Amino acid sequence: MFINVNGIRLNYEVAGSGRPLIMVHGNGEDHTIFHEAVVHLRKHFKVYTVDSRDHGASTRVDELHYTDMRDDMIAFMDKLDLKDVIFYGFSDGGIIGLLAAMKSGRIGMLITSGANMTPQGVSKPLQLFIRMAYKVKKDPKLYLMMAEPDITADDLAKIKVPTVVIAGEKDLVLLEETKRIAAGIDGAKLRIIPGEGHGSYIVHSTRIADIIMEETGVCEPAPEFDPDCLDALKTAQQGEIDAVLMYQKLAGVVKDEKDRAAFERLAGDEQRHADVFKRYTGMDLRVNPAKSIFVPMMYKVLGRDKTYPVIAKGEYDAAEKYKDIVDFFPEVNEVMNDETIHGDAVLALLKK
Repeated sequence: MFINVNGIRLNYEVAGSGRPLIMVHGNGEDHTIFHEAVVHLRKHFKVYTVDSRDHGASTRVDELHYTDMRDDMIAFMDKLDLKDVIFYGFSDGGIIGLLAAMKSGRIGMLITSGANMTPQGVSKPLQLFIRMAYKVKKDPKLYLMMAEPDITADDLAKIKVPTVVIAGEKDLVLLEETKRIAAGIDGAKLRIIPGEGHGSYIVHSTRIADIIMEETGVCEPAPEFDPDCLDALKTAQQGEIDAVLMYQKLAGVVKDEKDRAAFERLAGDEQRHADVFKRYTGMDLRVNPAKSIFVPMMYKVLGRDKTYPVIAKGEYDAAEKYKDIVDFFPEVNEVMNDETIHGDAVLALLKK
C-alpha cells in the first residue's frame, strides 16, 4: 500500500497487531528483505515495513539526503498516528532511525543495526568501492553514502529513548564507530553479533526477529556479554589450531610409541576444539608455527620430564581462561573440561 508524505509516495506493508514496529531497510534494498523476520514478528507486533524514498516501489528522486528520509519516516508516523513506536533500522535505516529519534516523540524504543555516524565510519575497501561505483553509475544512493551522514556526539545526546546499538562482529561498519554511537546515547546497549557480517543476520533472515523479540522483552534474552569476549574467542581459536600442529609435530619426534599415540589423539581433540570456536567466530585463522617448533625442540634438548609439565600447564591455563566465557558460549564448557583432562593425560605419561 502507499502513503503520501512530503510530496512523495512511500510504499509499505503492514502485518500483525500490537505495539507498532517500523522496520527500515538499507541502501539499495527494499522492505522485502524483512519478509522472513516479519513472519515471526507479526505474532507480537503490528509491523510496518517501509520502502525509503528512491527505493523499492517508493517515489524516485534525483537527490537523496538522510534528513529528508528521516522527515519521511516522521511524517509516516504522524499520518498514521503511531505512538510508542519501536523503530528498527538496518544500515541506512539505522541512520534514519537515529536521526528520527532525535526529533520525534513518537518513537518509544530505537534499535539500530550497522549504522554509521560519518562516511568514514565504514571500512576503507567499502569507501573505495562506493566511490568507484558512483563514477560509473552516478546513482544518488551511492552519492548519499559518500557524502553523508554527519552525526555528532551532541546529536546522539538528543536521543532519550531506550536504544540498542547492534553490529555484526565482521561488520562493514567499524567497531569503533558502533561503540561511539552506543557511548553517545545515554543508557544505550551495545550488542555485537558473533560471526556475523553487515547484513548476514538481517537480510532474508529470522535471526533479526529473534534479536528484536529479545530486546523488547517478548522472549527470554540471551545472556549479555562484553564484546571483548569476541577477542577471547579468536584468541582461543588461535590457541587451539596452534596446539593441533604442536601435538602433530611432537608425535613425530617422541621416542615412546604410547606417547606418540597419545599426542596424535590430543591433536584430534584440539582440532575439534578449534572447530567449536570457529562456529562462534566464523573465521578461518592461520596457524602460528612457533609453538610447533619450540615444544619439539624443548623435548629434544630437555627431555620429556621437563617438557611434559610445561605442556600440561598450557592445558590447565587454557581451561582457566575459558571460565570467563563459558557462560555465554555453552559449547566451550566441554572444551574447558577437555583441557583439564588433557593436562592430566600429559602428566600421566610421566608415571608409566
